[in-house]
Amino acid sequence: MTRVLPALFVLALAGCRTSVNSLDHDFREAQHLLLPREQYGLALTKAEAGLSRAERMAGQADVWRFRLLKADILIGRRLAQETIALLDKYGEPPSGPDWNEVRAHILLLRGRSCFRVNRLRESEDFLASAAIAAKQTGSESLSTEVLLRQGALLVNQSKFAEARSALQSVAVTAARLRDSYMEATAFGNLGYGLLTESRHDEAIPWFEKAIALFTGLGAGDSVARTHGNLGICYSRLGDYDNARLHYGSAQEWYAKTGDRRSQQIWFGNSGNLSYALADYEAAENSYKRALDAARQVPSPDWIPRWLTNLAAISLEQGKLDAAEMYNGEALEKMRLEDDKRWEPTALVNGGRIEEAHHRLDRARALFRSALAKQAEDPHVPLDAHAGLARTYALEGRLPEAEAEFRKTLNLVERSGAKLPKDEYKLTYLSSLIHFYRAYVDFLVSQGKAKKALEVAESSRSHLLAEKIGDRAAIKRYTASDYQRLAGQTKSVLLEYWLSPGKSYLWVITPQTIRLHPLPPATTIQPLIERYRAVIAGGRNPLEVESTTGRQLYQMLLGPASEAGVSGNRFIIVQDGALSSFPLETLPTQADSHKFWIEQATVSVAPSLNFLASRMDSRSVPPKSDLLVIGDPPSSSSQFPRLEFASGEIDEIKSLMRAGNPVILRGEAATPDSYTRADPGRFGFIHFAAHATANAQSPLDSAVILAGPAETNRLLARDVMAVPLSAELVTISACRSAGAKTYAGEGLVGFAWAFLGAGARNVIAGLWDVSDRSTAQLMSHLYREIAAGKKEAPDALRAAKLALIHSGGAYEKPLYWAPFQLYTGSPR
Repeated sequence: MTRVLPALFVLALAGCRTSVNSLDHDFREAQHLLLPREQYGLALTKAEAGLSRAERMAGQADVWRFRLLKADILIGRRLAQETIALLDKYGEPPSGPDWNEVRAHILLLRGRSCFRVNRLRESEDFLASAAIAAKQTGSESLSTEVLLRQGALLVNQSKFAEARSALQSVAVTAARLRDSYMEATAFGNLGYGLLTESRHDEAIPWFEKAIALFTGLGAGDSVARTHGNLGICYSRLGDYDNARLHYGSAQEWYAKTGDRRSQQIWFGNSGNLSYALADYEAAENSYKRALDAARQVPSPDWIPRWLTNLAAISLEQGKLDAAEMYNGEALEKMRLEDDKRWEPTALVNGGRIEEAHHRLDRARALFRSALAKQAEDPHVPLDAHAGLARTYALEGRLPEAEAEFRKTLNLVERSGAKLPKDEYKLTYLSSLIHFYRAYVDFLVSQGKAKKALEVAESSRSHLLAEKIGDRAAIKRYTASDYQRLAGQTKSVLLEYWLSPGKSYLWVITPQTIRLHPLPPATTIQPLIERYRAVIAGGRNPLEVESTTGRQLYQMLLGPASEAGVSGNRFIIVQDGALSSFPLETLPTQADSHKFWIEQATVSVAPSLNFLASRMDSRSVPPKSDLLVIGDPPSSSSQFPRLEFASGEIDEIKSLMRAGNPVILRGEAATPDSYTRADPGRFGFIHFAAHATANAQSPLDSAVILAGPAETNRLLARDVMAVPLSAELVTISACRSAGAKTYAGEGLVGFAWAFLGAGARNVIAGLWDVSDRSTAQLMSHLYREIAAGKKEAPDALRAAKLALIHSGGAYEKPLYWAPFQLYTGSPR
């Protein structure tokens, strides 16, 4: 940041007062355009004009302050080589104590410039000298800025604890000096340090603080850059929706300003996002745009990164020659630039190239070399261990291969467990599911179907297990325990595993576990979407899409029939596109004019491990008391009062009168009233209200209750904080099951949240449906429960069959199929 030089102004005032005042005005205007406005082009024009006038008509003090201002603008634009050339051209200022601050400022600029061109040792020396010189001037502001730049250098040197200490000190001093720009920069650097340390979740609040301050100052360039860094954090946590939003903000700004140096960074990071989503063509295009821009600028520190990423994407596409070309050039440029940060990524690429050539010893050497180095990309150790596992598998060294796969998964699980926020745990583990898939495929290829099932299960319900406080216990379950579970529940267990490559179904009975290969997810998903679209359109899929229905049945349920499975109770562990698709809407094998629900009772479980742990720990006898909450007044046009909610509540109250019903309705049905009612004491809890599913942040999905719009939402995250032991929670609301699926956790919404709170069973909806038909279905459901003849899964099936056999419009799946029973502890 440019500093005012008061001692030098005295010398300037000896000249023409008018010209000095004019120069002062130009200087202040250019300085303000630089900071905090970051309007570098306009600032440079003003500074060069002022410098030209000062050289013609003013003293050395004015000349030097404009020189330093011009250098500040160039380094602000990250034009480091140009800044160095300019300082070399200017030479040294006059000697004497009046020029100490100028000398300190020059040292600071040289330190910043050397940092930008990766001459880190020189940068360290210049900044150390600048610190001494700044201290001699007595300028606290200048000393603090030097410390700010030293903090950034310490981050680059991976001295994270020292960096945090320095940057936190800068933030405190800057706040006291009311230098909001420096304070925001310190916050941004604190975030960047944590990002570099792979502590992405901790970095986010610092970046958010920086954005708030930069936005208030109108520092658009820094706002955009910080949005981009936030995008990196969310991307590495697997939250691709948020990553895309922040990358978009950065790209929009740099497209407007035409800053090619910054544009190439966000072209490339958008490529990273496409890569993570397996859109390899889009990723390749983004990386090529980034590389072209980096070469044009030029930006030697970024060129190797985009080359490395192009090598990786070429490997994914099977373009081995291109991968070798890109990776070789990347390594060469890294050596020239002495850039060690991305070398481990290039070494992993090299290992994969050697693996593809079946030069396995050389591949292993490269993977081990990558593991021995400090990597900026947190996925490098995972990729290196997985690479070692593959090479051992190719040589038939199966124990060593399995040991490396296990190391990979241990790293994944340890990293996920350290994350403090539930959202980050969900997205992070979901983003790394491909490591589990590789291990499952390896075990299946070795004929170890039961072990593969155990590994598939180890990927599921990490967060739910944590919520019930039994994560360690969940890890102990084996294939034989799943057979015992099938016996305990008197059910056939169907575990699905869908992936773009190979998909599987395990059919588990008390007697056997059978593995059945399925088509890849890319084949199954379009069929599901076609069939589901017919249901959503209010048509009968057995009539409109019977061929698709039969195909899906044969793929997804046929293996159980072919295995000679007896019985009609099924517990399903869903995956991928199946998480929001009711299998019970498919036609039966024997009669394509009947739905599968007409011969099967179906429940959905988050995982077999979760189910087994809950079955083992269930000791509290079931309760019969009933809590009903709903029929709130309309809070907005988006959520009008439900016409049939009041009648639904009255009907349930009448049917369940033996359960001492507590009714919270109308104005009394608030989020606070739910908590105050002590919901843990009830055996049955029923919501009759609107719900909204938040696909962006599923834990912020809400049941809309009474009260002002800002306080009337019962959030899924708040539900999880209130322990339950209910036999059944029913959310008689649209899309209450959730709107976003995570690999490993499934569909996350209210069903998931209530299971995490301790409910044994939850009924929730997959899509919007008629208020009137819902009231009828709920009436049938509670009539069955009140009669005491049926458990929750059977009662829900009976209610659905009543609609199917009603002969009216409600026989269509649109009306009865959205309500699914999610079980955490069946009787």
